[in-house]
Amino acid sequence: MARFSIFTILLLTACKQEASPPPPPPPAAKQPVRGAAGDGDLRVMLSDLASSKACTMIRGQFRALRAPDRPDIATGVLWIRECEITNDGTQVTFHLTGNGWQWADQTKKKAGGTFVVRQYVKFSVDTKIRGGLDIAYARKSHVVSVWFTPDGLPEVGFQTIGDVDVDRKGTWSSIVGSLGSVFSDSPETIAEGEAAKLGKGEFTKQLADGLAVTINLCTGLSRFNLGRQPKGEMQPADVGETKRVPVEIQPGGVMISGPQLAGNGMTVHAETTAGAVRMTLVCAEHAESVATAFVAGQVPTAVPLLGSVDVRGKAKLHIQPTKCLVAVVTSPLDNLPATYSWLRLPSEIAGSTGGPLMQCEKARSDGKPADAKPADSTPKTADANPAPPPATKVDPAPGKQKR
Repeated sequence: MARFSIFTILLLTACKQEASPPPPPPPAAKQPVRGAAGDGDLRVMLSDLASSKACTMIRGQFRALRAPDRPDIATGVLWIRECEITNDGTQVTFHLTGNGWQWADQTKKKAGGTFVVRQYVKFSVDTKIRGGLDIAYARKSHVVSVWFTPDGLPEVGFQTIGDVDVDRKGTWSSIVGSLGSVFSDSPETIAEGEAAKLGKGEFTKQLADGLAVTINLCTGLSRFNLGRQPKGEMQPADVGETKRVPVEIQPGGVMISGPQLAGNGMTVHAETTAGAVRMTLVCAEHAESVATAFVAGQVPTAVPLLGSVDVRGKAKLHIQPTKCLVAVVTSPLDNLPATYSWLRLPSEIAGSTGGPLMQCEKARSDGKPADAKPADSTPKTADANPAPPPATKVDPAPGKQKR
């Protein structure tokens, strides 16, 4: 009891003493730079990052070329062989070089004669485009857009490769046969000049509106294409990702698309609406060999196939996982023109590059995002393509798949 009393007295005495002063508050945090200066630095950083990655996405690509008089139909191929980018802040210069071919079907009449050109015109192209990069992000659709806007018309160097053959009919057939050497410009020379002029004009027109890369963070799907879609919208699907862009191919021709990643395998759904085609999947390096020979007017040597299928109506081609980038090479059958389309499902394309980059809200029962607006105010997109009915599955022959 005595011990308890002494302890109580000591405790009460201690409570009467003055409390020690509190420590001084920490200094206020310095506010980060916000507004125009901070946004400008961020744009420069993103521009540097985009510039360093852009050529990786572009170099080696085989892109479909639309017919000048029928822009809904693909009739040619552009092979982007080299890509260089230099940038100063957000100002960027693209330097692209490549080869390609486009089907030409033109008839001209002059001085009682008719000149007809019906062939694949092969060409080389060298272009410089100067402009600025802009980055945008739409929070509702989770789409990142990187736009390249030219400052002016691109510099386009365009040259035909090989001869442009002219079928002469009418009065000119006899005149050219006997007096052709007198004229300074033969019909073939004129045709080559017209082809170069047309090709340069088409490339200038198509590149004038710039280009863009869009990425859907919810799915991981990315698209690179000419033109610039509004903020929040993906670039339109092109050949190989939709059946809404048919391809026309002529006897003796070849069409190449891609290449694409196929680390988890690859499935192609194809359909012909006229004629028949043979569709093969090959590693990108072998597709380049085919393209090189075709541009040079040579018969390409046989290359290893990952898979092949003849398409007469509808067909499906599947290959097992492979480490190489995969290109789609198509040629006509029966020595007849053909019209076909093909797609690899966008979900499979996105999965091949790693899939979603962020967690997004689950879709409603109608398949739309949980925060989607009513149907009458929701913009339509062309991303979704219904899967075609199953058809024959063709796997690569043993020992011919590159790993």
